[in-house]
Amino acid sequence: MTTPISVRFDNELNNMLSVAVRENHTTKTDFIRQAVVEKLEDMYDIEMADLAYQKWVDGGKKTFSHEEAMRRYG
Repeated sequence: MTTPISVRFDNELNNMLSVAVRENHTTKTDFIRQAVVEKLEDMYDIEMADLAYQKWVDGGKKTFSHEEAMRRYG
């Protein structure tokens, strides 16, 4: 089952979207759907990374910066 939704874009964004879908041989609907899916996946990945990092820190592990790694290991 699908649910229709409505999104309003200003003329500039709509024109940019029109160009993008034309160049990618897709539709506005498919392009927007894929963009939303990718955004939701990114948000989930960030949340999981934050949880894993917190678990790492809570477990007594330490991290150090790239600069410190370069000083230590060249």
